[in-house]
Amino acid sequence: MASSAASGPRYGFVDLLRGFAILVMVETHVVNAYLPAALKQGSEIFFWVAFVNGLVAPSFLFATGFSLILQGRYRWDDWLRFRLPFWRQLRRLGFILFVAYNIHLQGYGLGWYLEHRDDALAWERTFKVDILQCIVASLLLLLLLALIVRRRSLLPFAAGGLGIAAALVTPWVWARDFRPDLPLPLALYLNPHKVSLFPLFPWISFVLAGACAAHCFLRSVDAGEVPRTMKRAALTGAALIAAGVLLRSVPWTLPGHVDFYTTSPLYLMIRLGCVLLIVSLLYRCEARGAGAKWLGPVRLAGQESLLVYGAHLYVIYSLLRRQLEPVLGLEAGYLGCFLLSAAIIALMLPLARGWHALKKKRPRAVRVGQGVVVAAMVVSFLLL
Repeated sequence: MASSAASGPRYGFVDLLRGFAILVMVETHVVNAYLPAALKQGSEIFFWVAFVNGLVAPSFLFATGFSLILQGRYRWDDWLRFRLPFWRQLRRLGFILFVAYNIHLQGYGLGWYLEHRDDALAWERTFKVDILQCIVASLLLLLLLALIVRRRSLLPFAAGGLGIAAALVTPWVWARDFRPDLPLPLALYLNPHKVSLFPLFPWISFVLAGACAAHCFLRSVDAGEVPRTMKRAALTGAALIAAGVLLRSVPWTLPGHVDFYTTSPLYLMIRLGCVLLIVSLLYRCEARGAGAKWLGPVRLAGQESLLVYGAHLYVIYSLLRRQLEPVLGLEAGYLGCFLLSAAIIALMLPLARGWHALKKKRPRAVRVGQGVVVAAMVVSFLLL
C-alpha cells in the first residue's frame, strides 16, 4: 500500500486519485475545446460527460489537501518552527504559482502590458484563478491554519469547520462584486466575476475535506484499522450523495447567488461523496494488487501532475488549436474528442514516466534545469 520515502510512507491510492484526475482532465479540456455547442445543449450524453468531468477538480483538490496532511505527520514541528522544510514547501508553492500565472501570459511580455495598461480584459485574463492558483492559495491557508492551531489533533476540526463555512457562504460571496474594493488579483480569488474558473469559494472546501480525511486515515493507520476506515469513507460518500439529492427538494435556499451546479452546498456534497467512493475503490484496488501493471503509469502521472498539467495544455491549446488548426479544424464529435484524448493521454504517460526517472537519477541537474527555465521565462517577459 505504501512505499518508503524520505518524509515517510507514500500511499499509492492518493497518487492514483491525482493521476486519474489529471488524465480525465485531458479529456475534459479536449471536450471543452473541440465539442460543438450544438452537441452540448439539451444532450443527456453531455450531461453525464459533464458530470464525470466535474469530478476532476474536486478529486484533484481533495488529493492536494490529503497529501499536505500526510507530509505534516513528519514535518509538523519543522513547519511550526519555520525550519527548512517549511521554506521548501513555500518555494514549491511559489513555483506552482509562477507556472500558473505564466500560462496566462500567452506570450505577452512586460512591454505589451505597459502598452495595453488600460485593457481591462487583458488584466482579467492574466489574473484569473484556475486550478493551480486555487491549489496554492488553499494550501497556504491550510498551512496558516496549522500555524494558528499549533496542535495537529485540532487541525481537522478547524479545517472541517472552515470548509463547511466556505460552502455555506459561497452563494453570498458570489452575489457580490469585490473589484471596486479590492485589487483585481485578490478579488478574482473570491468569486468568478465572470472570469475565474476556480475561486476559493467553494473550491477550498474540497482541499479542507481532503485534510480532514487524511487525519482520519492516519489515525486508522496507527490503530491498524485502515480497511474499516475505508469502508466508512465509502458509506459516508454514499450518504453525502443521497443527502445532496434528497435535500434538493427542500423549498428554501441560502441567501445570495443561487445555482445548484455552482454555488449550492448540496451539489458540493454530491461531488465530495463521489470522491470518497472513488478513494475507497482505489484503495481497495491497490490493497488487492488489482491491475498493478496498468495502474503504475497512472500513479506516476499523479506524482508528476504539474508536468502533465502544463504539457497537455500546451498540446491542446498551442499545438493543436493554433498550429494544426488547418489540419484538424476546431470542432469534433464525441468520438473524435475521445480518440484525441486517448492519443494525448498516451503521450502524457511516458512523458511522466521519463521525467520521474530523470528526477531520481539526476535530481540536482533537474533542479538546476528548472532554475534556468524560470530565469529564462523571467528574462523573456522583461524583454518582450
